[in-house]
Amino acid sequence: MMSSVIGEYTSDTQQRKYLQTSDLRRLRNFQFAAKLIVEGSFQGKHRSPYYDYSAEFADYRPYTPGDEIRAIDWRAYARTDRFYIKLSRKETDMNCYLLVDKSNSMAYKDSGGVSKLEYASYMAAGLAYLIIRQGDKASLSLGDDALRAYIPAGGSQRHLQRILIALEQNTPGGETGLPATLATLFGVLKRKGLLIVISDFLDEPERVFSTLNMFAHKGFSVLLFQVLTDGEMFLPDADNALFQDMESPAFAVADPNAIRVAYQAELQAFLNEISTSAKARRMQYQLALTSAPYYEALEAFLTARGRM
Repeated sequence: MMSSVIGEYTSDTQQRKYLQTSDLRRLRNFQFAAKLIVEGSFQGKHRSPYYDYSAEFADYRPYTPGDEIRAIDWRAYARTDRFYIKLSRKETDMNCYLLVDKSNSMAYKDSGGVSKLEYASYMAAGLAYLIIRQGDKASLSLGDDALRAYIPAGGSQRHLQRILIALEQNTPGGETGLPATLATLFGVLKRKGLLIVISDFLDEPERVFSTLNMFAHKGFSVLLFQVLTDGEMFLPDADNALFQDMESPAFAVADPNAIRVAYQAELQAFLNEISTSAKARRMQYQLALTSAPYYEALEAFLTARGRM
């Protein structure tokens, strides 16, 4: 695989469903600044926890036999009459792991709109582009009740193309099972970084966050994008409607106007549980509705993260 870092992505944009020329124009103005200390030795925009004898100053430590003489700070010696090593932090690349939920519930869409899976794919493509454009590495995982596909982190133009092709070929299928998918992914990832999960999160929050805790405890930074439609948020404006479960034969007939207040109260409690659980674990959470352009959700996230 090529190791060169992409500056501007232009290859075959007219043939791609995700990351068209119009997307590139909008995304080019975004700043993806993840506040995260990561490992590595490449040239991204992030600080490594490993000390070096060059670059940005970080700290001093006493000289010990075996250290290079050239690393001694002679000004510190003149002030203290003791030998000290001047340390600094290397700039390093960041690994960003994108996980897109491909379960059947993600196939749902409002009339005339895009499906939740398509919306999530637009977001994943945009994020992959921004990550690689700034000199970092992007990985893509696809899952439903199990991890179905995994592309390791990479930072080349060819790698971005590989991610875009995987997103375009992806189709919804399987039951929702984020905990199982996350648990498998946790065993696959060997290096900490930024985990971005894009899903409708129509799962059991307690089980989902129990699994996400493993990433947080290992030093990952975690971002959650919850993708829903207006129909799911507000219910359709109709006298009578058939509600079909996307992942089972179950269905119900009801008058949306009669159940709307109770439904929205239940939904809001569910959304509050997810956002509160994320905040308690210092994970960033963002709700995104498919009725709004996906780049607006990305911009809101990038703006909020830039203030952190």
